[in-house]
Order: sequence, then structure tokens, then C-alpha cells
Amino acid sequence: MSEPNSRLSGRERRERIIELLAEDTEGAIQVESLSEALGVSLATVRRDLTRLREEGRITRTYGGAVLGNTSEVSVRQRRMRNGRQKEAIAARAAELVDDGQVVLLDAGTTTERLARHLRGLDDLTVFTNGLGAVNTLVEDGNVDVVVLGGRLRRINQTMTGPVADQAVSGLYADILFLGADAVHPARGIASRTFEQSSLKTLMSRHARKVVVVADSTKLRDGGGSYWSPLAGPWTLVTDDGADPAALDALRTQSDPAPQILLCPVSAEHTEEGM
Repeated sequence: MSEPNSRLSGRERRERIIELLAEDTEGAIQVESLSEALGVSLATVRRDLTRLREEGRITRTYGGAVLGNTSEVSVRQRRMRNGRQKEAIAARAAELVDDGQVVLLDAGTTTERLARHLRGLDDLTVFTNGLGAVNTLVEDGNVDVVVLGGRLRRINQTMTGPVADQAVSGLYADILFLGADAVHPARGIASRTFEQSSLKTLMSRHARKVVVVADSTKLRDGGGSYWSPLAGPWTLVTDDGADPAALDALRTQSDPAPQILLCPVSAEHTEEGM
């Protein structure tokens, strides 16, 4: 354990917790040990662990925590996380869509919010594998909705598999919006399953413009096994709570580097071009 340092910011302290969990040979650390190592109160450590658990980066154990997320939460639970950030991202991303375009919309809670902002656009065609997006757009007569089909994965209301793959292979969208469990500068975007990852990779090859919508908690390694590389030009829409180091890594280590649009959660949207 390192020497206590109570001057760390909340973000720095949580990153240090992740480092300590990764370094621990027994795989778990008690709250008391983290408090001593960081030089902060037990209450502060518990709040940090709660934040890290909500971000999916740790699993709480009796009296402590272990690195990684061993369980997947439902769509209903995910909708409640980082709501303001997701709404700002969705609104900004929708500004990239023009009337008459063909949109390829990935499944996810942020893309579901994005679907709400697409309602009312004229002569829009939306292809999606997200049940939430379908339900959001079902009553909008201005938007032609095409369901990609496939096997329904109920926990995240996503449709994947050969049927969805075949549908995507037969189109070339004007713009694609991708969700992500994590965004990594070298690996691309993470998914929970191989099928989801394969579909995202295929989607990215069948759109003129690729846009990743991910709140700032997703700009991390995530430790996942299934990654979709982003081989062509792409745009990242995220909130202004993003770690500057994570953004710098995307600028310097991604090939190609993304255009980054930063969305303040309580002010008018701004953008940063790459």
C-alpha cells in the first residue's frame, strides 16, 4: 500500500482505489485498508466504492471490494444511471441527423434516449436492433422504423445474431450511432457478448459516418473480452465529466483519432474538433 494522500481529488482517489485492487494479490481489499492507504475516512471510501460499483468497475464484497463487475444489470437499472449525462449526449448526437437520412441505431440506454430526439424529423428511416428504440419510435409517423431482428437478449433488450447481421449487410446508412460498455483508445468499444461485438463491428463498416455515444464513465478499459475496433473516421459524443487523461489517450493512441464532442450537463452544448 502507498503512503496516505488525502489531497487527491475524488476522481484521482477512485482511480487509486482501482490501482490498489489491481495490485492486491489476494484479489480483494477491505474498506479499512483502503481508508488507511488513502488517508481518508471510512465514509469517504464507502462513497467512492459505491460510485465505482455504479460505474461497473468493481464488485462490492462483505466489508470491501474486488476489481471487476461480475454481474450485468438490467436495462431498467442502467436507465437510472447518469441520466443527465445521457440526455445531454443524446440531444447533441441528434443534431448530427438531417431530414431524409438513413440512420443505423445500436441498442442501448443512451441510444434509446437519442431515439426520442429523432421523433418529428421528416422522412427519416431508422434501422435498429434495440427494443427500447423501437418502442420509442413506434408511434411517430414521420420515422420509418426497420427492426433488424435476431435473437432477443432480454437483460439489455438487444437483438443480435445471423438475422441482424444479414440485415445490416444489405444496407449502407448515412449515420450510425453506437453504444458501448467501455471505450478504449486501442481496442475500440466493448460489448458484453461476442454476438453484440460482432454486430457493432459490422455496423461500423456499413455507415458513412460513425458516432459513438458514451457517457464519461465509459472512457476506460473495462476489462471486457469482446471489442469492436473503429478502423475508419469516427466521432465520440460524451459529457464534460470525462477524465482529461482519457481524452488525451483517445487523441494520441486511437488510429484514427476521433472527433470529440463534449456535452456540458447543465449548460449549452459545446464541441471540440479533432
